[in-house]
Amino acid sequence: MTTPGTPALEDGVLEEAGNLKWYVVHSYSGYELRVKKFLEGPLRRKFPGRVGKTLIPTEKVTNRRSGKDVTREKKLYPGYVFVQLEVDDEMILDIRGMSNVSGFPPMNKGRPSPLPDSDMRRILGRTDGSEEKKTVRIPFKVGQTVRVVEGPFRNFTGVVESINPERGKVRVIFTIFGRKAPVEIDHSQVRLV
Repeated sequence: MTTPGTPALEDGVLEEAGNLKWYVVHSYSGYELRVKKFLEGPLRRKFPGRVGKTLIPTEKVTNRRSGKDVTREKKLYPGYVFVQLEVDDEMILDIRGMSNVSGFPPMNKGRPSPLPDSDMRRILGRTDGSEEKKTVRIPFKVGQTVRVVEGPFRNFTGVVESINPERGKVRVIFTIFGRKAPVEIDHSQVRLV
């Protein structure tokens, strides 16, 4: 059960509560958290019941450093904060007047346009864990020569044919007994030559 003015969570997607609609606030890159705190604090107190959920979409990205996988959160849309609002002219002026905010990107006749439900469902689906994708940043490119450092193909050298960052896999073509053999292996088992 939800209270009025609080977004409801259903099937991993936030629904609009009352007259609240999703808007995008454009901030200077690196100041998204400050803008979010302003929206959740002073603006929510000034306009009770008219400011809902705020969101800075992130995803987990894994990099390989010094032989170890390091996972960190990366902003999906740097410089943007998503917020549920019931807007009026005074609220628009307050948000635009905040330092580190440059405005609302989708404008229609000088007023911010709410985001379509389909776009918010897609954005929220990526951030609420329902699509739980883990992207691995692989330090080499297609066409580079690599050497396998562990596994059954240890010490084999081949050329990278394709990279699948979602699965953390690399497809490498080896020449075995004079024939080309494509093999898909984990990125952690391969090093640049």
